[in-house]
Amino acid sequence: MHVSMQVRRGIALLIVLAAASACSDATSAPRPAERPAFNIQALQPEFSRGPGYGGPGTRDSRSSPGTDENVTTLRIDPNVSRTYAFGENWIYFPAHSICDPATSGYGPTLWDSPCTPITQPIDVTVKWSSKGGYSYATFTPELRFVPADARSVFHWVVLSLHTQRKLHELNNYSILYNWNDEWIDESLTDPTLCAWLDPLHNSVYRRVKHFSGYMVAAAYSDLGGFGDASY
Repeated sequence: MHVSMQVRRGIALLIVLAAASACSDATSAPRPAERPAFNIQALQPEFSRGPGYGGPGTRDSRSSPGTDENVTTLRIDPNVSRTYAFGENWIYFPAHSICDPATSGYGPTLWDSPCTPITQPIDVTVKWSSKGGYSYATFTPELRFVPADARSVFHWVVLSLHTQRKLHELNNYSILYNWNDEWIDESLTDPTLCAWLDPLHNSVYRRVKHFSGYMVAAAYSDLGGFGDASY
């Protein structure tokens, strides 16, 4: 019997390993909780990746004049489960996971609020760079994603950021969100937003509930604080 690639990916994503691991050793971090470790290979883009190549679903790819940022526009089909690459980074959207921006609202008080999913394709512009050795990315327009509980990992939107610097498995890495010019570690209040290390691809990845005009940076936690970051 023929099984489609999307079905195989969905099955693989459901296979999780229990990992009793804290996001951070910081005293302000929540009590360590079990969190799933994805079969990350199931979410990797199938095509070759590289700087300036966004793969299928990418409308354009270019460098911002006078900066070290790359820019591309992704055409997202919200009705299918799919991974979209930008450079050596990628983001995975399960089907029906994007809230309709016309009605959903946006802001920290709404991340877990119910919403109506969009059904029509939407263009997302992403800018990214590895300034400082760690990748950061910004997304427009502002979007949030259909809420899913801690057990419904197959409904999670997952972001992976590739770094130029060599990652070390003994360090605690995070992907930070920028809100009103502040870097926020969202995993301190929600363990499902803890980051994982993908040493095979020298990347950091985690679940994301939303993204906006200036979203993420990869950093590591050192003695209870962020000792290094991309910006």
